[in-house]
Amino acid sequence: MPRTATTIVGQLISDKAPYSVLYEPFNTSQGLKSVDINYLIPGFNIMENDFDKILTSLFDLSGSFKLGVKRYDSLSKRLIKYILGNESSISFKKAKYLNLKKGLIIKDPFLVFASKYLSQNHKVIMCERPLLPLAGSFKRMSWSFSEYNRLLKDFDRMGLDIKNSNQFNENNSISPFVVGAIQFFYLYTLFKQKILNNDNIYFFNQHDLSINPNNSITSLFDWLNIDYSKKDINKIAMSISGSSTKNKSPKQGVQHDKLYDKEYANDYFQSILTKDEIKYVKECEIIICSGGEI
Repeated sequence: MPRTATTIVGQLISDKAPYSVLYEPFNTSQGLKSVDINYLIPGFNIMENDFDKILTSLFDLSGSFKLGVKRYDSLSKRLIKYILGNESSISFKKAKYLNLKKGLIIKDPFLVFASKYLSQNHKVIMCERPLLPLAGSFKRMSWSFSEYNRLLKDFDRMGLDIKNSNQFNENNSISPFVVGAIQFFYLYTLFKQKILNNDNIYFFNQHDLSINPNNSITSLFDWLNIDYSKKDINKIAMSISGSSTKNKSPKQGVQHDKLYDKEYANDYFQSILTKDEIKYVKECEIIICSGGEI
């Protein structure tokens, strides 16, 4: 899922194991030119053969990336993207020309609904987050979820029960970004039922990472068969915690703010969401998790 510490997870694995991280190559705004829609689902919104070709090109470290220039980018940021590339293409160049490591981590929330297909041949880490902090993060970043209605059709073709989907559409008293987070959480919860009890899928809880990073990282490394010492885990936990600062919330609109204490990652929603939004999110979470109706 987006906004669930996927970037941190990719980094902490690559720091201890011989893997290079490819940053969101399936992100249509800055990733591969061959990817034209977000949230690919092999066999449903893309042919399996076409998906395999894209994936194989990544493993072979061949591929062409978009510039990823956004209308609100500053002049300096535009120049960097034209000269060096964006986060996705730069990570690709590092993997190809600099790191020379043995394997790859594809760090990409846009592959969340491709995970069942991917798990046939690859290890998949599914990063999760509770709905309230997820909604707070979506609103902080001003992220909506424009793909919702398109994905509902894909889910219908997959045979998933989407009869309650209209409950989570626009609400005049609730931010569209909060609604977007609820819609995403709803789809993820439906999809998760298809991937439970899969030996190649590990569910990584972002909430556990924020309150007990040592145990969270240790469990993940054990699943990946990565060797570590207690000193290694302590060092990694300190490097991602931001605990040297007293900031209890990240800056508005900053995607990866390293200068706040990650212990509060799932508390800062209280300063982002209104009371009505918090109440609405709680109601929706109960409905989604119970499969009921409003």
